[in-house]
Amino acid sequence: MKGLIRKLKNAVKKEEEYIEKCEKYNKDVDFIDDVNISFDDELDVSAKTVNGEIFLNGKLFDEGEWDDKMRYIIHEVTHCFQQEAGKVDGKVDKDNYLDDDNEQEAFRAQISYMADHDSPEELQRYLEQLLDHHDIKGRERREKIKELTKDI
Repeated sequence: MKGLIRKLKNAVKKEEEYIEKCEKYNKDVDFIDDVNISFDDELDVSAKTVNGEIFLNGKLFDEGEWDDKMRYIIHEVTHCFQQEAGKVDGKVDKDNYLDDDNEQEAFRAQISYMADHDSPEELQRYLEQLLDHHDIKGRERREKIKELTKDI
């Protein structure tokens, strides 16, 4: 597993979204080398970041495609930058999750990565699943898709 994590870290250093975050937060691309990344079979979400440490759901290790692992790392390392910069005030309320500025920034990075590596159909399917999961419908749904994809 350590070999996979090393490969993921080396690969993320070459990704445009990660490099842009390094520039925004004034960090070297080697920042990720000092971020602890582990797989957790008991995780109740796909991924999360706690105190600058990234946890990926163990199913991603067993079943997930390379791009799935990478998109979650892109998202979660954005939270590492945010946490180190003091931009995180605590846990995000689930009802307002996709309205949180930090979550939006992380999702935009993830979606930008997906736009570069996945088909438009896969990206659309992901967005639909994300909005279904957060029970966002109607006009709010259309606005949220525009919000999350505005930089693509």
